[in-house]
Amino acid sequence: MKLDVEKTVAYWKEGSEYYLEVAESLLQSGKYPYALFFGHLALEKLLKALVVKQTRKHADYTHSLPLLASKLKMELPAEISGKLAMFMEFYFESRYPEAQREFYKKCAPDFARKNLDQVRKVFKWFRERL
Repeated sequence: MKLDVEKTVAYWKEGSEYYLEVAESLLQSGKYPYALFFGHLALEKLLKALVVKQTRKHADYTHSLPLLASKLKMELPAEISGKLAMFMEFYFESRYPEAQREFYKKCAPDFARKNLDQVRKVFKWFRERL
């Protein structure tokens, strides 16, 4: 079956926007680790939309933001690349029990707000290129 690029890009884009809204709601309700986790997922979906749009192929089955970004046909500023690598903590740390406790301790309100703000900025940067 042939890939419907426009439909697939729309699917990933809509999902990314929804997940960013979920991240915002979780931040407001004090669920800080999961606000950052959903911020990661929002970026992941947006990157998958860009990969599909540019390559006209399905995006890799991965949660790795740096790996997805490496599939893009664009030069990423070092600041963006560095943040993608940093945001990986939000995916791994919030999912696996041993690391989860340490991440929860780290995830104070200021930490979560600051980092979700960074997620929003990176999200905006990629969305402008979609």
